[in-house]
Amino acid sequence: MTGRAMIGIAGWGAVVISLLASTPVLAQPDDEEPTAPADRKAKPVAPPAPVKAGAPKSAPAVAPPGVTPPPAEPRPPVEPRALVKPRSSNAVQYGAGVHVRAIFVPEWFLGAFLASSTGLSSAALGGEFVRRKGDFDLVASMNFGFYSPPDGTYMGKNKDPMYDADYVQFRNLNVIAFDVAFIWHHQFLKWLSLVYGGGLGLGIVLGDIYRISDYVGNCRLENLKNLGQCNPTSNPQDLEAWNKNHNAWANSHAGTGSDSAQAPHLYREDGKWPVIPILHLLVGVNFKINEQFSVRVDGGFHNAFYLGAAGHYFF
Repeated sequence: MTGRAMIGIAGWGAVVISLLASTPVLAQPDDEEPTAPADRKAKPVAPPAPVKAGAPKSAPAVAPPGVTPPPAEPRPPVEPRALVKPRSSNAVQYGAGVHVRAIFVPEWFLGAFLASSTGLSSAALGGEFVRRKGDFDLVASMNFGFYSPPDGTYMGKNKDPMYDADYVQFRNLNVIAFDVAFIWHHQFLKWLSLVYGGGLGLGIVLGDIYRISDYVGNCRLENLKNLGQCNPTSNPQDLEAWNKNHNAWANSHAGTGSDSAQAPHLYREDGKWPVIPILHLLVGVNFKINEQFSVRVDGGFHNAFYLGAAGHYFF
């Protein structure tokens, strides 16, 4: 090979070496072999952790490019909350209920009219219809009362016991009363209030009253309560029968003539009123169980002193 040819080959080799030297070579770590592009796989991305209730909300996580986020869990539809309209304290309420009462007519009360009488301890029951608005009740009621006191000696005030004392029998003396009462509430607590008021009405009197005059001279002011001395008998034989059974002896002397202290005879009292006025006065407390139920405990006067309770249901 000629010298000119060698110089040409050496020149081309220098050009190739310079080109190779100018090309950068990516360094590979000594302990890791290069991975082919087809063998490279994307690492899986873990789903976001669930957020606890009450924790502050954070910005939604953004999935890396090329990774499909997991589908969101379906949530049930939220039903709208029913709106409960509170009841106004002045709203009109209607209710119905029943009452039961212990009734009393003490002798000291009858003493304003009678020198001798027998007291009453009995019972009454009935129903009520209530219209309530705020702190006011309008109450219409029907009441059935048992008003037969024990039989005994009766005499009007300022009368002469020698001639005017009578033995009186009460047979099924009952009263059906209708009245309207106006009742106010004074509230202490949400469930407790003082109640007071009054009303008027009419009563239908049932049953009969029978009477027979005590025999002349048998009765004095000091023995009016002693039926063994103050009685209608006129001889020892009648007194013995009388002491065995007062009512049987009186009934055996019925309808045999006009009644007088000299000749006693049992007769039915025609002066009994078929209808009487009703006066109702009351005071008590009312317990509100809930919006539908309440209980009233009261006492007062309903043509007799009484103590009772009433329960009401409001619609």
